Amino acid sequence: MAAPPQVTLANLSGNWVLNRKLADDPDPMLELQGVPWLKRKIILLATVTLSVKEYVDDKKVTHIDLDQTTTTGIQGITELRILDWSETSHEDHIFGTLKSRNRWVADLQACESGDGRPLHSFLTDGWLEEKVGPNGEGSVYNWVVNEERGWTAEQI
Repeated sequence: MAAPPQVTLANLSGNWVLNRKLADDPDPMLELQGVPWLKRKIILLATVTLSVKEYVDDKKVTHIDLDQTTTTGIQGITELRILDWSETSHEDHIFGTLKSRNRWVADLQACESGDGRPLHSFLTDGWLEEKVGPNGEGSVYNWVVNEERGWTAEQI
């Protein structure tokens, strides 16, 4: 999803519509994640909207709550990302049972993945230096595992 230049990680709150002209085809990724063929085709026809609410709780921990909806009548999904590196679990009808961890990252080059490996360069190179996290971090790292379907996803 593309965002206007004035939007930063300091406040992602808002409604975001997927621009398929600027996005890669998600079908190969959805197939690798075990999403059934018919459901993938319906998703590919849909206009996808992401409603984001970013806030800091009383303990000074950043939360990014995501509600994804579509125009095709397929049920949306909700993700509650807590940027404290604690493991959370949830289940949804598209991706199955997931475990995830999320955190602010100050130095992508020094960041380790959820399983302790260095991050691949396609995750670490070419990002803007925003430095808007609570301690001057410039990135948010998301690690998701679906043990049942055998996949792991990493996002910056």
